[in-house]
Amino acid sequence: MKEVGRTLTRERRKRILDALASDQRVLASDLAARFGVSEDTVRRDLRELAEEGLLRRVYGGAVPRSPTSLTYAGRRSESVEAKSAIAATAARFLLPGQVVFFDAGTTAMAVATHVPKELALTVVTHSLPVASALAEHPTVEVIVLGGRLLKESLAMYGAEVVDGYRGVRADVCVLGTASVHPELGLGVFSHEDAQVKRAMVSTAAEVMVVAAGEKLGTTAPYLVGPLSLVDRLVTDSAAPDEMTRALSHAGIEIVRG
Repeated sequence: MKEVGRTLTRERRKRILDALASDQRVLASDLAARFGVSEDTVRRDLRELAEEGLLRRVYGGAVPRSPTSLTYAGRRSESVEAKSAIAATAARFLLPGQVVFFDAGTTAMAVATHVPKELALTVVTHSLPVASALAEHPTVEVIVLGGRLLKESLAMYGAEVVDGYRGVRADVCVLGTASVHPELGLGVFSHEDAQVKRAMVSTAAEVMVVAAGEKLGTTAPYLVGPLSLVDRLVTDSAAPDEMTRALSHAGIEIVRG
């Protein structure tokens, strides 16, 4: 009997993950009715699936968890082709003479490598890789904001960085993110990262999020802010149509690389 019970639990949890992949959000009450079990049983399923890193619990149910690695080194090998396509497309929106905030992260870094050699910009960043990539660019002035180096991100964080961004009016903010959800907005895995991103978007005339399609419809623990912060999302051709439609309905310009 115990083995039968374990088999039923495994099957139910597989169906929960299937429903989550299809609907991008599940409610405990709906799942309980669908499977003919108590909400307590479903909540236990969701809790244990969350502990395995397979989803993220939210009030009343669960949403997909962002697939993003926690370290810069880990992210360098993720979605490489998608990031290159996104970067080439995003760089075309940058105009001569602009002041541009460049976020930390591998997708923002890819955009930096695609800045045309003849394009004159002033770039403000807390990312060491972005600063390094643009150090030899002939017409880009680079301003690096100081702070505490977070080694796993290769970026500076802290009050100095937050204050630095708040002291500049940017034309464009090139913003990376761990997750983009139609209802829950932008999310990241670090409280410090969320603070810096909030400062960046607060003084930028335009916010351009660069994110691979696999991040759409997912969530991460720390909220950067609602989708109303975003003017444009540049993603890749594999981004799910239902997600891009939902984001477009929220008022975001969607561009596929």
